[in-house]
Amino acid sequence: MLILQGFKRNYFLTQQTIKMKRILNVFLLLLITIAAAAQTDVVSVEEAIGIYNNGKLANAKTVLEKQGYRYKGVSNLAGRDYCWAKNVELTKDFIPQSYGRGNSSIFLLATDGKTAFLYVYNQKAFAGLKAQVRSRGYNMHTEKDGSIICTRDKQPTITFMQLEKPMPYCIIITE
Repeated sequence: MLILQGFKRNYFLTQQTIKMKRILNVFLLLLITIAAAAQTDVVSVEEAIGIYNNGKLANAKTVLEKQGYRYKGVSNLAGRDYCWAKNVELTKDFIPQSYGRGNSSIFLLATDGKTAFLYVYNQKAFAGLKAQVRSRGYNMHTEKDGSIICTRDKQPTITFMQLEKPMPYCIIITE
């Protein structure tokens, strides 16, 4: 009888443990889904490299407008760059003025096609972009100023920089 009671108690604890594991797995899956959704607001590294490699306004417009970016014109902030914005309103000088819901970002492509910039305003999205570069097999080297230079054979160089406001996180794609 005593053995049977011990078996029932152990069986009950095992069933509780299984239920708790299921609940934790569902919670973890929900958390991962929310984190992944937060990072999909911003153009992916693969798409940004594709835009940079093509270097043409028409291609960039097609890719970015599918992502929900709006073309804002040609900026003169750091040279002449085509400018797209998502979830952010810009002044006539292309400075962020107000932010919408979701991850705000600005994508700039130099008119000569030699440089692309992606400014993001969310630290988790910035970290997600770093993870995408790492998963593509880039070698990542941290400089003294904190910027991260990512290189890979026959691929463009990607630089991650943390800036001051109003554009706190920047990704630069160059040769």
